[in-house]
Amino acid sequence: MFRPASRSHVPSQREPSCTRRRPVAGVLLALACVRAAVAADDPSSPSFADYLATWKIDRPGRAVLEEPGAWSDAKRDVALRVLGRLARIPEPLGARWAAAAEPIGVGAAPEVLGDRLIAVSGRAVHVDALPLPEEQAETFGRKQLEVVRLVLADGRRIDLVAAHVPSAWPRGRAIDERASAVGLPLAAGPGPGAGEGPAAVVLLATSRVAWFPDTLLGRLGVDQGLFDTVVDGRQLVPGDAEAFWAVLAAAGRCPGEELAAAAGRPGDILPLIDPAQRWFEGHRGTPFTVEGVMRRATRVEVDDPLVVERIGADHYWELFVFVPTPLLEINGRLQDDYPIVCCVRTLPAGMPTGPRIGERVRVSGFAFKRYGYPLPDVSISSSQGDRRQQGQRQETALLVGREPVWLPAPSPARAVDALGWGFLGVAAVVGLAVAVAAWTLARDRRARERQARRDLPDRIDLP
Repeated sequence: MFRPASRSHVPSQREPSCTRRRPVAGVLLALACVRAAVAADDPSSPSFADYLATWKIDRPGRAVLEEPGAWSDAKRDVALRVLGRLARIPEPLGARWAAAAEPIGVGAAPEVLGDRLIAVSGRAVHVDALPLPEEQAETFGRKQLEVVRLVLADGRRIDLVAAHVPSAWPRGRAIDERASAVGLPLAAGPGPGAGEGPAAVVLLATSRVAWFPDTLLGRLGVDQGLFDTVVDGRQLVPGDAEAFWAVLAAAGRCPGEELAAAAGRPGDILPLIDPAQRWFEGHRGTPFTVEGVMRRATRVEVDDPLVVERIGADHYWELFVFVPTPLLEINGRLQDDYPIVCCVRTLPAGMPTGPRIGERVRVSGFAFKRYGYPLPDVSISSSQGDRRQQGQRQETALLVGREPVWLPAPSPARAVDALGWGFLGVAAVVGLAVAVAAWTLARDRRARERQARRDLPDRIDLP
């Protein structure tokens, strides 16, 4: 795929036509239709207890889970129904209910049981993946029931039956990862498949276990497990939405100097843009810096009030930054730069924007995904013998950052002034050198004359 190309090509040949009308937020904002169905601040909206009763998974409907004894098909069936309904809570309601969740108290486990959400935070130490019987697997659309053991700061154990557990966590082995969850208490005591060691004091059901590794994004409060649904090789799709907004909000909270320091100097983009290297699979969320010529800056409006509140702005900017590369051959064309898509919260004051610009910038951001898009259908004649391009696609890297560093070129007036001062400086040096040389010659001539007079005899005798 890669051979080293010319900047003489028009940018539209290497940029996605779809982003000219509606940049990458187009698919993401479509999710607002679901969120708008329920107003989060509407006092008439149902309570969490009402929601559970509606689907018959309130405490009386979950009574079988509180019975002593081993886990039966009946217990698994109820737990799976609870997980399914927790995962389907509309986001406005889910966000409000989660914000009202109470931290687990110090009291006895039975005291936390009820139709309310409990917040827990600690270290995830083990994940069990329990296979489901064939009938239940087909009914609930999952092959296994996953249980996470969480250790709180005070040493108590909590078991979590989760609809989603980070895919990077190994199953059946000891782990040590910072995690948190908001869950519904199901029963006192441990969950199914409880391993060795002290027993858990309570079993919770949760839609997801959030993972906060010791990385810059993790320290900023971004759940690394959100990346599990990101799809490489395509434009932004619904599975990218939660992770995209979380990273964009984190970029806004992170000081620019800290992000730039973590990203370091501009890196080699070839691993990011070459699908064969699968770079994003092991580096998603890694800080990275690119430097090049920004040829397009598009303002993207955010229409969803929940997202506006989450990221702290009603828009962001989508940049196409062409980064210098070795000579590459892309879709039969040679080029020596490559476009990187950068989504940033803000722009420096006075920076030009629009579809046809040429500003040098440096952008530090979090590597989000391998972004694929269709090339526009064009027909061009040039020295390279281009023909009509139709149905071709291109993939690049998508970074999410805070603000680019603008590296503007000197203005023509400043360049002329600098050139003039340079000529004046050279002339002054030359003039000084000529003056010194003339003074030196005159001094030497006078010295020779004085010496000649001293050499004359005192008296001359004529013959």
